[in-house]
Amino acid sequence: MLQLTKPLLGKPELDAVERVLASGWLAEGVETEAFERKIATYVHSKYAVAVCNCTVAIELSLRAHGVKGAVDIPDFTHPATAQAVINARCVPALCDVSTATYGIIGVCSGVSVPVSWGGNPIVNYPFSLIVEDAACALGSSYQGKMTGSEFTTCFSFHPRKLITCGEGAVVTTNDEKIAERIRDLKNFGREGGNYRFNDVSAAIGIAQLDRLEWLISRRNEMAWIYRELLQGTAGVKAPEQIKGARQTWQTFAVLIETADRNQLIQKLKLKGIETQVGAYALHLQPQFKRLRRMTDLKVSMILGAKLLALPMAYDLTDEDQKRVIHELTQTCHP
Repeated sequence: MLQLTKPLLGKPELDAVERVLASGWLAEGVETEAFERKIATYVHSKYAVAVCNCTVAIELSLRAHGVKGAVDIPDFTHPATAQAVINARCVPALCDVSTATYGIIGVCSGVSVPVSWGGNPIVNYPFSLIVEDAACALGSSYQGKMTGSEFTTCFSFHPRKLITCGEGAVVTTNDEKIAERIRDLKNFGREGGNYRFNDVSAAIGIAQLDRLEWLISRRNEMAWIYRELLQGTAGVKAPEQIKGARQTWQTFAVLIETADRNQLIQKLKLKGIETQVGAYALHLQPQFKRLRRMTDLKVSMILGAKLLALPMAYDLTDEDQKRVIHELTQTCHP
């Protein structure tokens, strides 16, 4: 099976875990502090706070900022984005997305949680208060500015991301008060709870960070190959390369214009190729269908039905990628 993605793990991660086990301290401690410092340095932010997962990271970030009421989010995203807003006792307001970046457009309230979809950095945001869902975008940048260097930004380390700790997330910010408030909320502070990280995961994360630049380079190489292979392919549209952006290509997703995307997923699986939906049009999901819609959500509906994520595992060969595109086009046009 050609996998959608897989973590790159080896001796550095094993050595890191052994180091923590030998220390006798497994809960949040010096390894977590070192991991936070390394993330902050990498993205050029002043502060970084590790928490148990990215949904919690977004929730605590909104609460730390004191956000109340409506929060604009893209309709095309993982349900976790909306759930985090709800958990923060705010109300998600659904907005349509760009056909180029798949990022939010048409925001109205001035308070938003844009999503750096698939490793695309957000571009040209004028709003004063943004909590960024950059779950997939550690290492991305726009016009030389690293994702995580300007706004309160949440990164995920789920196994589907470029680097992983198993689970976990980090919030970066340049506001000391926000960082301290998040630390308070995650550690049984007033109206908070237990959302702490742990040193085993942190040690793995430190080792994984040393692999990140190579993985981003590898993903960009695979994205270039896919784009070349897709040239002239009718009914399958490759994603855009955004000018001025460094994309991580955590997801490389094509728009299936003429075939049934869901049937393609099943047919390609039978041929040993794992694919997946790009994300979800939230307003079509039962738990979110009553949420306020700020726009007509036309692009989100198309992407939710037609976007197909292709395999991007780090060990895919050129021949594997040729096979993916061959089988995709043969299945689309039998």
